[in-house]
Amino acid sequence: MDTSQTMLTRPGTIRPAINLFAIFAVMYFHELASFQLSIDEELAAFRTDASVWIAQGRWGAYLIETFLIPHPVMPFLAPAVFGVCCVAAYLLVMDAIDKQELFVAEYACFAIFCGFPTWFFIVEFYSNIAAVGIGLTAIALALWLISKKDIPVASSHFFVAIAAGGFAISIYQSFAPAILVLGIAVTVLKVRAGNDGSLLNDLIRTVVLFDGSAIVYVVGNVIFKSITSIGTEYIESFFQPGFLFQHPMVVTGRVLEAMRGAYGLGHDTYGVVLWAVPPLLILGGWTLLKDLPRTKLLLLAAALVALLIPFGVHLITAGNLPVRSLVGAPIAVWLFAYLAVTSRNTRISIASAILLGVTIFQILVIQNYRQTSSYLVDKHDMLLAASIYNRLSETPGFDAKHAYALSVFGAQPFVTNYPKPPSSTVGYSFFEWDGGNPQRIASYMKLLGYSNLNRPTLDQVDQTVARLSTMPVWPARGSLQIRNDIVLIRLGETPSAANAQALARIADH
Repeated sequence: MDTSQTMLTRPGTIRPAINLFAIFAVMYFHELASFQLSIDEELAAFRTDASVWIAQGRWGAYLIETFLIPHPVMPFLAPAVFGVCCVAAYLLVMDAIDKQELFVAEYACFAIFCGFPTWFFIVEFYSNIAAVGIGLTAIALALWLISKKDIPVASSHFFVAIAAGGFAISIYQSFAPAILVLGIAVTVLKVRAGNDGSLLNDLIRTVVLFDGSAIVYVVGNVIFKSITSIGTEYIESFFQPGFLFQHPMVVTGRVLEAMRGAYGLGHDTYGVVLWAVPPLLILGGWTLLKDLPRTKLLLLAAALVALLIPFGVHLITAGNLPVRSLVGAPIAVWLFAYLAVTSRNTRISIASAILLGVTIFQILVIQNYRQTSSYLVDKHDMLLAASIYNRLSETPGFDAKHAYALSVFGAQPFVTNYPKPPSSTVGYSFFEWDGGNPQRIASYMKLLGYSNLNRPTLDQVDQTVARLSTMPVWPARGSLQIRNDIVLIRLGETPSAANAQALARIADH
């Protein structure tokens, strides 16, 4: 295999790359041009030890944050890295299917590849998105390396591909099923184009790549976990394989509902119904049946499996995984969209082009709704933080040079008529997440410059929770008080889980 002239290195690639990044910039203009924090960023901004990623089994993310982007919570750069990586990954995929030149169909479908709304649920986290982009490029590189028929499984190229795949999984475990999805997509498109593709042989090579990458990931995980003592409760809490055997119908129903929402038939997942996506998928499948005289049923079956694979992990997580984990879904939808708009049947290609245009417009609507919610909640939180600190400065006994613990009861929710997807943090206030979390609130206020507020200790929470539960609710007078170097603020009527636990502890004593 001659790797000296690829889509990434041959002359004339710069213009397509610029064009693709311009499309990315349209889809993600707000992310590139603004800086609005999401939940968890207030903690990540103060993080000095990236080993939290090792505890989540994401040692690749640990390496990137430690050696490449030590402070990932920053404007522009993180989403720009994601964009550059999306472009690189797409060019590698185009080269893997021997697409020598990009036309309107390839450019238009790139909007799905990089901008399908499941991506939005992870793009909202600055601390994740650059690393995830690198992972996407890594799986594209892995599939590109094994895409040529003359590369034997025992070759150095294949071992490099396995290393790239393992590194991608170490960045985000959901890249494991994405390897299979992209491998199927490349195989289907190669066979459809007649570019010396062998369906069975290429699928076997993809499975070998998947297995080898999984082994590399597991070995690396064992090595990296041996150097940290941080608990792994967070990542382990997702896995409930026994639940499937106890409640198979419940899990099946949850998986079908997740698929329904992700592929545009549900309102709750994105806040709007992506009604143009299902017919686009149907036309893509129909294209495989109409365009190929042989192997069409096998190709269609493989393509349909690609739609299912992103939800495979749901089976061992009781049917519950956040939408941001579906990194394979954009690739699967891109495959069907690309098949449809490049159909040899003129009527199908025209209808598909119209549906693709509608889909892209609907995606932009979803993105703009999210941007509006983010903008409004950002203003709400900044004004609320300023109001709280202003009230605090007027409280008798306050000393701006003195450090205070912040003890909070209840939450102050942000109410908006814009969608607040349940699997997202968009539209949710720092003052409402976790039912009102003093660590998050104190960290957020520190980022805004209110530096003398700290999280309370467990003893301080127990000392103040009884009084907090009887105080007026913000913004009423008396809803903020100072007691023994502790700032007390009651944000809501309903106690958080931490408040309830504190009340139970003092009741036991």
